[in-house]
Amino acid sequence: MNWTLDQLLAFVTAAELGSFSAAARQLKKAQSRISSAIANLELDLGFELFDRRSKFPVLTPLGKEMLPEARAVLNQCLRLDSRALSAANKEPISLRIALDEALPLETIHSIFSHVGDLFPNTHLVITNGSQDDIAIAIANQKADIGFMISNSALPPKLMMQSLGYFKKILIVGKKHPLAQENVLSLAQLQQHRQFVLCNRSGENRENALSPNHWDLDSYYLICELVTQNQGWAIVPEHIAKAHWFVEQIKIAKSDFLTEQLIEIGIVKRLDSPSSKLTDWITEQMRHLMDNRAI
Repeated sequence: MNWTLDQLLAFVTAAELGSFSAAARQLKKAQSRISSAIANLELDLGFELFDRRSKFPVLTPLGKEMLPEARAVLNQCLRLDSRALSAANKEPISLRIALDEALPLETIHSIFSHVGDLFPNTHLVITNGSQDDIAIAIANQKADIGFMISNSALPPKLMMQSLGYFKKILIVGKKHPLAQENVLSLAQLQQHRQFVLCNRSGENRENALSPNHWDLDSYYLICELVTQNQGWAIVPEHIAKAHWFVEQIKIAKSDFLTEQLIEIGIVKRLDSPSSKLTDWITEQMRHLMDNRAI
C-alpha cells in the first residue's frame, strides 16, 4: 500500500462535503488535484470509493466502510502534530477563546484579569456566542479553544474535555397558573407549554416533557418568556437567578424530577497543541467548577 495522507484527506473531505469541488475549495487546491488524489487512492486500494455516475459523487458500500478508518488515521495524525507542538513548548503569541453565552460570563471573565500578569506577551481575543457559534468557530479555526455546554453533535476533528456540571432547575413565571402549586406533577406540567433548548438550526434539542413545547436556541430567551408567564422550563440555575429574571420567576418543585445537571467542557481541535496558557485557563475553569464559584 502506497497511499498518502493527502489522498486520505481528499477522500474524507469530499465524503463529508459531498463533492470534489467543495473539497477542493475547503483544502484550497485545484479540483483536478482532488480528483487525482482520490483516483490514485482507489487504484492503490483496489476498489472504488465513490460512484461517479450521478451529478455528485456518492460513497460506494466499500467507501462507506473505509471512511471511518480514514478519519481515524487522520485524527491520529492530528494528535501527533499536537503532541509534537506541545513537546516543543511553543507558547502562542495569541489565543482566541470562544465562550458559550449560557455560561456565567461575569465570573468566568475574572480568570482573564490575571492573564495579563502571568502571560504578558500573549494577545487574547475573547468572543461570546451560542453552542453552535462556539463549535463552528473552532472547527473553522476562527477560535483556538472554547468553553461551552456539552453538545453531542460536535463537528468532526473536535474534542471536548469535561470540566464539571451546573445545576438545572424547574422554573415558572410568578403569575403563571403553575406558580400556585406547591409541588408539580408531570401531568400538571404537560398541560402547559414548555420551553426547550435547541441549536441554531432548530435541531438537536433537549428532551421535551410536554407535548406542547417551543424549541429555542437561548436559555436567556427561554427565561424571558417564562417571566412573561408564557410557559415553564428547566434551565441552568445561575441564569434563572440572574438579576434580569430572579424577581419574576418562581423556582418550582416537582414530585418526579431528580436533580438535573448540565455538563460544561473545553472544546478544541484534535490538532490543537497544549500550552502553559491553555492548561492554566483550563485548570482555573475546573477550579471554579469544583468550588461551585459559578
